[in-house]
Amino acid sequence: MLDIREITALELGLAIRELNAKLAGSYLKKFYDLGNGSFRMSFHNSDGNRIIFCSLLHTLNETGFLEESGAATNFAIAMRKRVEDSKVIGIRQHGSDRIAVVDVQSGGKSHRMVIEMFGRGNLLLLDEEDVIELCYKQISYKDRDIRPRAKYRFPESGALSVADFTDNKIMEIVSEEARSPDKAIVALSRHMNFGPVYLEDIIRSAGCDPKERIGEDSIDALSSAVRRFLSRLDNLSPAAYLKDGEIVDYSVVPLSKYGGFERMEFGSVNEMLDRVNVSARSAVKEDEGIRSALTELEAAMKKQQELVMEFENGSKKYASDAKRIFERMDEINALILRIRELKKPGLEELKREFPSLNVSGIDLQHKTVQIEA
Repeated sequence: MLDIREITALELGLAIRELNAKLAGSYLKKFYDLGNGSFRMSFHNSDGNRIIFCSLLHTLNETGFLEESGAATNFAIAMRKRVEDSKVIGIRQHGSDRIAVVDVQSGGKSHRMVIEMFGRGNLLLLDEEDVIELCYKQISYKDRDIRPRAKYRFPESGALSVADFTDNKIMEIVSEEARSPDKAIVALSRHMNFGPVYLEDIIRSAGCDPKERIGEDSIDALSSAVRRFLSRLDNLSPAAYLKDGEIVDYSVVPLSKYGGFERMEFGSVNEMLDRVNVSARSAVKEDEGIRSALTELEAAMKKQQELVMEFENGSKKYASDAKRIFERMDEINALILRIRELKKPGLEELKREFPSLNVSGIDLQHKTVQIEA
């Protein structure tokens, strides 16, 4: 996994809301354990198939990319035996926590898949009595045990859901925490499970320092900043932020700290999460024709790298060119990854998304991409 931050409870809840609209009433057809805390699930309904990718701590989103699953693990086999071909009753977030719950039913028997996206991360399967049948990891916490045949208990949380934040409640929370000796970001996180990246933006927009305690004279400004942030959630603008062509962070609403960064905008939270996380996966499109063409394109580019290495041994000029290419390999790989996403990649679109590479031509038929020096 690339150095992508953990998903926040706010982002997880928004992604789940989008997923539930698509998955409720469908059937869980396939479950894959991809290793390293990553899973793939295939769902089917009258609209066709939908593929969901989960990486514990990092993402839960619909994806258009597939990677090799390898031989089925014991965990995958046990999950398939219990839930494949089950009808999805719904997928929801537990409270405002980083926990996704998928309720399924088959043959009159119900199961609950619980995906914990915090701590060390976990994926569990519960029976109708909330007894753990399967768990990806056996973990002992101070107040609960995660192991087969144990009764599952959700972790305790004092955080409120977004719908609970009335103007009076916001003022009450901020006023209460103004008496706390803790840093502002720590104090607010006890009630507002938005995630550090959003809490920091809220606090700074009120003219406060996240690492300092909340002052009595900051209560009104901070309360107003929280209200402004919540109002922005009615008009989401999912985007990734790029520096030198590489994704450095993402958000569901604009963040002031990235005001000077290039933005890559998306139509949904799921699309954003998929684009951010897919660069860490060995993924290919389901479309065999596009996959074949792009594989050959990558092979051609690899051959060009090898030729550059040969030239480097005999010419200072070629050595300089080679050095420039290898210094930009992360950007070039990102370009290849983006081409994979697009069935018909347009030159202007690639130029816009990768301005620093100066892409001047693309020819899938002849497996070439032209980048000006």
